[in-house]
Amino acid sequence: MSAGPVFHKDIPTHYANLMMQYMVAVRLKALVPHLRLSNFMLPYWNITHPVIDAAASDAVCVLDEEQHVDLGRVSYLAGNRIFDRFDWRGYGQRLEYFPPVTQARPLFQRPDITVPVFDGDAVVCPVRGGEILDARHPGYTIVPVDFYADVIEEMGWRPVFTGQTDDTLYMRALKDRFPRAEIVPHRGILEDFSIIRSAANVILSVSTFAWLAAWLSEARTIVLPVYGMFDPALYPAHDLLPLGDARYRFYRLPQQPAVPLHELLEVHARMKGQWHPVGLQDLRRR
Repeated sequence: MSAGPVFHKDIPTHYANLMMQYMVAVRLKALVPHLRLSNFMLPYWNITHPVIDAAASDAVCVLDEEQHVDLGRVSYLAGNRIFDRFDWRGYGQRLEYFPPVTQARPLFQRPDITVPVFDGDAVVCPVRGGEILDARHPGYTIVPVDFYADVIEEMGWRPVFTGQTDDTLYMRALKDRFPRAEIVPHRGILEDFSIIRSAANVILSVSTFAWLAAWLSEARTIVLPVYGMFDPALYPAHDLLPLGDARYRFYRLPQQPAVPLHELLEVHARMKGQWHPVGLQDLRRR
């Protein structure tokens, strides 16, 4: 068998999904110190674990569950040399597989990236648009304009919209509703991530990118819509609800799958007012 067990990421991913996978790998490596990571390439965070050739492996275990990873089982199999390579074909988007946030923050540091910092009464609202506006994934739902309006009015915040702010029907609706809002156009992947991460207050879109930037942040308040892929009733394999984190305020929205852009505002109009705050007693899971 090889010098040390190999944990190989076996599916193509990018940005936040890859960062989450890397956190799972770091958590596993803490259990198996001699574990060697393969194909975890995050050059924008100065993290490089090149592909380790499978040819030297004698016994390969394929891990193909989309979100679940039995870290204890992998630790046992690797520690007892039952398998010397683990080809991981999942995502692991569950908080129990991540290091504590205080340990995760130092993994992703780029002090050379400078961006405007929105603090005080400002709230950063990352806009998710781009390819999801054709409703290709039912869980990537778009946050209703009226939801932003209700939360911003309740909290007395000054809205800042950032991210995928290209001109669309949805973006025009946001600008019409918030004519005095600051719009920060897309500046680059790391810059957009840093704007969210440095904010004092955040209202999340349904996006792993926005979710991870806010989770790694030192924000005072993070509003998380329990909606789309963030709703465990619809997507039980995911678990991205930080229930023990005092920074978070959770709001449950109707169980509405993603719809194409031309239907979006009509669907949102039917949802108006059908959201409400929810607490730990409503969201806890076994």
